[in-house]
Amino acid sequence: MQKIEKAGILYIIPSSIEQNENVKFLIDEQKKLLQNLKYFIVENEKIARKTIKELKLNNKLQSIEIYKQTKSSTNNDIKEYFKPILKGNNVGLLSDSGSPCIADPGSKIVEYAHLNNIKIVPLIGPSSIILSLMSSGFNGQKFKFHGYIPIEKIDKERHIKKMMLSVKEEGETQIFIETPYRNEKLLKDLLAILDKEIRLCLAINLTSSKEKIISDTVENWKLKTKVDIDKQLCIFLIN
Repeated sequence: MQKIEKAGILYIIPSSIEQNENVKFLIDEQKKLLQNLKYFIVENEKIARKTIKELKLNNKLQSIEIYKQTKSSTNNDIKEYFKPILKGNNVGLLSDSGSPCIADPGSKIVEYAHLNNIKIVPLIGPSSIILSLMSSGFNGQKFKFHGYIPIEKIDKERHIKKMMLSVKEEGETQIFIETPYRNEKLLKDLLAILDKEIRLCLAINLTSSKEKIISDTVENWKLKTKVDIDKQLCIFLIN
């Protein structure tokens, strides 16, 4: 572990879940902490610059320095991102959507900060996973987030049945997501595989003007008129 003297702070900065919305969720006290930030670690530079612009920082947008992190970023890349912070500058870790490090590659950045005794300050903001759980009516004491479930038919069916078993035996809420253009196929598979008494919730386009949250038994879902989730941001939950 490397000991750093007078290092800066790593701020973990959430962004809007819906990219067409703004960052009003950041309270004034949080915005004050960020006013002099010049360095950011981001996923997508274009989206990040839009969010940074909305933050109305003291530094001009042209002077902002951005380090782009990807899933393939190496340890050497991460060391490069941290050069400003090791010189005493504060750095912001900014997510494309929602809260960094939750279903997001930012955890490697935070891990590196911990290993080097760098102070970490997480800011309050939205997480589609937590918001979907809050609004589902499902067990919020015991839950599991799976991320993306398998695509291949046999593996998918096996995984769905395993999640259903956890619901039945443990009462554990199961939370998962799919690539938006495969949402409708996943819903069709869920209704075919899950037992009729299992409850299914879809949290669609959370925090946007098109937000919709539907929670019901599989039996009743089969009777519903088609819900438009094609290419929509959607969180799936069962309980």
